[in-house]
Amino acid sequence: MNLNKGDGGVSAILLFGSLARDDHGLGSDTDLLLVSPPGTPQHKSIGHLSMFFYPWDKLTADARDGDLFVCHIVREAKPVFDPLDQLDELRSKFRLRKSYAHEIAQACDLGWFLDSHGGALNAPMVVRRMVWCVRTITIAQLAEHGRPAFAPTELAAASPLAAGILVNRHQRRLDVAMRQQFRQYLMQRGGSPALPHEATLEDYRALFVRTGNKVGLQTIERGIKPPEGDNDFYQ
Repeated sequence: MNLNKGDGGVSAILLFGSLARDDHGLGSDTDLLLVSPPGTPQHKSIGHLSMFFYPWDKLTADARDGDLFVCHIVREAKPVFDPLDQLDELRSKFRLRKSYAHEIAQACDLGWFLDSHGGALNAPMVVRRMVWCVRTITIAQLAEHGRPAFAPTELAAASPLAAGILVNRHQRRLDVAMRQQFRQYLMQRGGSPALPHEATLEDYRALFVRTGNKVGLQTIERGIKPPEGDNDFYQ
């Protein structure tokens, strides 16, 4: 087979996440990274299969920049199909940064948005994004100390407040206890909100545009409740 590191098709398939760590449970996804032809990274989900398509040049650039997603790959991934030994090459290129303040700030901004306006979004989206915020902040802070971790048990050990949120990461409803835990986590680990309490959804949209917060913008665009509303926001 004639392969050229993503130029002519998928050149590697790497398993990462809970299945790669062997700590998966009921509801866990199968996470695959596919080294793909040049273009924009994409994410596709089919049931519990989650596929991340990344071109090789993007992966190597992000490795040199200390990107946390690539950090996850180089620390935990296992090759499913890797005839060019790209995983080993990616590991050789990866360097942790001294500061992940940008990632922490974006996760905090999204977190305070969820705390203020979560009722305007569908509940499953809010739960997923709360978990994303907690994971991103905790992983980034560990990475700044040179010891990034990705397993829920390790993240929970690093922050007891994170434990209650991560243990409920597969639920679809947001109960009052989880919301309170999330607010306490933000106050302890995330600092003060960038916008005042009375800031509107549109104020946050403007903030996300200004700071290039793609996850924040996607949350607003995809998470708004349908016109009839969602009565399952709280248990």
